[in-house]
Amino acid sequence: MSLEYSEKRTDIRYEFPSTLEFELIPEKTGEVFKGLTVNISSSGLCLYVYDSLGEGQEIAIKKCVLPFPCQRAVVRWIKKIDEDVYMSGVRFLP
Repeated sequence: MSLEYSEKRTDIRYEFPSTLEFELIPEKTGEVFKGLTVNISSSGLCLYVYDSLGEGQEIAIKKCVLPFPCQRAVVRWIKKIDEDVYMSGVRFLP
């Protein structure tokens, strides 16, 4: 019997609607992207973005109101929700 993805999580997710800004790494062109967080845990978060990110893409979280310092993360998955809206799961990097 396979477990649902949510059952495989090691960290509890909490609803956390907030905006954040991020840069793509290693590009660091200065271009800032915006997203809206859905939920958060100590290991990552889920957010809506308006630009398609690739799995494995690293981002530097720049402007946020996370309950801990902004940091780097890696995109673990992405799902197209609408014409120009994507849901993405990111895992924080140490």
